[in-house]
Amino acid sequence: MFEAKIENKKGNILTLSQNESDFQIIRITGLNPPNAQINTNNLAGIDGAKYNSSKLQTRQIVITLKLNGWGTRVEDNRQMLYRYFPTKEWCKFYFKTDNRDVYIEGYAETLEVDLFQQSQTMQIVILCPQPYFKAMDMIIDDISKVLKNFEFPFSINNDEPIPFSIIELNKITNVYNNSESETGIIIEIEVLNNVNKIEIRNIDTGESFILNYDFLPDDKIIIDTNRGQKSITLIREGITFNLFTAIQKGSKFFQLSLGDNFFSYLADEGSSDASVHIVFKYYTLYRGV
Repeated sequence: MFEAKIENKKGNILTLSQNESDFQIIRITGLNPPNAQINTNNLAGIDGAKYNSSKLQTRQIVITLKLNGWGTRVEDNRQMLYRYFPTKEWCKFYFKTDNRDVYIEGYAETLEVDLFQQSQTMQIVILCPQPYFKAMDMIIDDISKVLKNFEFPFSINNDEPIPFSIIELNKITNVYNNSESETGIIIEIEVLNNVNKIEIRNIDTGESFILNYDFLPDDKIIIDTNRGQKSITLIREGITFNLFTAIQKGSKFFQLSLGDNFFSYLADEGSSDASVHIVFKYYTLYRGV
């Protein structure tokens, strides 16, 4: 059993499966791992070729629907789909099975139907520039962790404060990527006190991402390392600023490798580490469903 839905740019979601009074899914293609483009060079006097690079190509999802109903009902359903998914516009395709609940974003490329068939079928083609399906739930790893610290019995006359919980600042955290590919990450930094430099390190690769800026309390920094949408923004008093100029030369936009990824951080060379709160966010990526 599967469930298929499409969301348009207005946020309206249409369930395509289990909706047989209006239309019935005949076939969906483009759910398997996408084709790879392998780039090679032929060398004189050598058998075969030399590998240069490779990449996954864009994904094309093709949904074939049988339009149901009698008389003008078929025409109403067809025209409703025209209005719901205008070509060239953004859309999001959801697909759920017993094992996976995923989505992918794309653009409606074509909506084709043979008006002169007695039983009309429509073909919806969605072109997805990024070929990976994303898990519905975002994974969040927080460097600052609240640890329970209840202690019993305790004396009501004790002059010392009794902690019910404490915040532990872990200088090294493990971000585990359970995807079927490397993936980018969104790093959100909340500034608690004045900080002039923030450095995040990938312990495994030795790469660093360093920001030099006069950060103030309540500043929020968002770093997006996903390919095709890399950005860094500062939100201060409700106003958003582009912070690319604050990136120190040699900084790297991290990619999560498969499995374990260990990160650490420094604020003002380690003297103000408690002045920032850092959260890592990312999606599990799948090549197919």
